[in-house]
Amino acid sequence: YKLPPEKVELLVMGGDDEMVEKAKNPSIKNNIRKQYNVKSNDFLVITGGKIDIPKKRVLLLMEAIKQIDNNRIKLLIFGSVVDELKNDFQKFVDGKKIQYIGWLGPQDCYNHLAASDLAVFPGGHSVFWEQTVALGIPVVAKYWEGTDHIDLGGNCKFLYQDSVDEIKEIIINIFEDRELYNQMKEVAEKKGMKEFSYKKIAKKSIIV
Repeated sequence: YKLPPEKVELLVMGGDDEMVEKAKNPSIKNNIRKQYNVKSNDFLVITGGKIDIPKKRVLLLMEAIKQIDNNRIKLLIFGSVVDELKNDFQKFVDGKKIQYIGWLGPQDCYNHLAASDLAVFPGGHSVFWEQTVALGIPVVAKYWEGTDHIDLGGNCKFLYQDSVDEIKEIIINIFEDRELYNQMKEVAEKKGMKEFSYKKIAKKSIIV
């Protein structure tokens, strides 16, 4: 649009404040984890969205979780799966360590993301990245140019390879290094919920 760069500022996508507030209710988190037989000391990893050919890297995440020899680390997947991937996808779903729960409505997406310990997005960008950060949940995401904004100083780890080993190593490291996880969680809660609030983003858009 030939606008001067000094007059252009990025307004990020964010999280719906009302949905975030509802999702942060501890009883909702407890009920969701209980529904999928996830104990309080289990480490729940979540991913979601439209799983199609460009986003088939979710299969790498599923294989990584399957290879991790620790039953406390569990994976919950929501969203839709294209027909071309269904056979390969279902091979990993066992209903215990790896569960697929289908498509969720908007509030349920927030609720389930908020019930997790870590969100992992190994494929292309989606608005779920920003929504997860807005919920104060640590994130592991595939690095793409222009996605640095979700890293607010330690809440996020990036994936640089399309590799089962890389995903597995990062998840194990975050799970085993409690200090690292607590630091990620602290940054996510203190900064993420502020930076990705749609109320604050809206205010930025009207400030002259």
